[in-house]
Amino acid sequence: MSRIAVLSYDYPPNDGGISRLASALVVELSQRNFDVNVLSIAADGRAGLVRPDVPTREVPRSRLRRDLATFQYLWDYPKDACILATVWNPEATLAWLTGKTNITVMAHGNEVMPYSRRGAPMFKRRLRRRILAAAQTVVCNSRYTEQLVLELSPDANTVVIRPAVDAVRFSADHDKISVCRRLGLPKDKLIVLSVSRLDAYKGHDTVLHALAKLDSSLRAKLHYAVAGQGGHLQELQNLAVELQLVDCVSWLGFVSEDELPGLYACADLFVLCTREDSVARGVEGFGMVFLEAQASGLPVLGTRAGGIPDAIVEGQGGWLVPQDDLDAVAEHLAQLAQNPEPYRQQGALGRERVCREASWARYADQLLDAMKVEHV
Repeated sequence: MSRIAVLSYDYPPNDGGISRLASALVVELSQRNFDVNVLSIAADGRAGLVRPDVPTREVPRSRLRRDLATFQYLWDYPKDACILATVWNPEATLAWLTGKTNITVMAHGNEVMPYSRRGAPMFKRRLRRRILAAAQTVVCNSRYTEQLVLELSPDANTVVIRPAVDAVRFSADHDKISVCRRLGLPKDKLIVLSVSRLDAYKGHDTVLHALAKLDSSLRAKLHYAVAGQGGHLQELQNLAVELQLVDCVSWLGFVSEDELPGLYACADLFVLCTREDSVARGVEGFGMVFLEAQASGLPVLGTRAGGIPDAIVEGQGGWLVPQDDLDAVAEHLAQLAQNPEPYRQQGALGRERVCREASWARYADQLLDAMKVEHV
């Protein structure tokens, strides 16, 4: 079978979307007996996601030593070696500089958004365009991301392959009462859940404002659980105080991989109102958390922003609302509080769709086809 080098500085123990995608893909390819070799930054005993048990070359964390070690690693590879870089820079750039001709680059959203006029030197703008054009294939996680890539580099050879999810992992039965007890959540409320890094563009403030708009009798039936860490936490907590929502919100912080399926299972609606922020270059290129929630049978509510419309099919597991539309979000929260049954039905439909369309086996087949790698 073919030898594939996966270059990913964002890799377990990191717990972001790129890391999760790279990890799951490496596992799928290795299970098919591909000769998969990973290059990533040294884990240094850090807590987080567990690295797959495949050959992994670790490079130092300091930028200069990291890139020099990566360059040397790639220099020793055959020129036509099959290289998969999870982002265009520095991984794909270093592969290109060593003369590799068979490079597949993944594009996720934020990293291919336009720079502001002073956001990057002209050299970096031109380099990005050159690397994307030189790649054998640029694998985009959504139609939105593909559009960004083609606007930057019209000569790029793009393909859209939507991410996948391990539906089996999120299918186990969980006792809501015991999960709520472990996480400190009320067991007698309908749980509205967000799972993401706490950045301003993720739109947690939209959900808080929508909750505040509800009649008190409806709000009393709901509880907002926020899982994740980030620099926007204090501002969100201050907003909750200002809106008199302190008793309606739980800040869960980092939720472990073992606990995450149970958290999804005990919730009643997943909400993430990410906005497209061109100034801060923040966007949801796809939103793998929407797949995780739907795989758990949890209905989802997202915004028509970035690549989220590729992660949610309205009427088949969830709904889309305009960016920053407080009234639309509040209306869904009110409907959930008044009659949760239609939301449970949508959750079941979402799980059916995800199981049918978003397996890692299907993702790997599409990726290998794009990379022109023979497979069975």
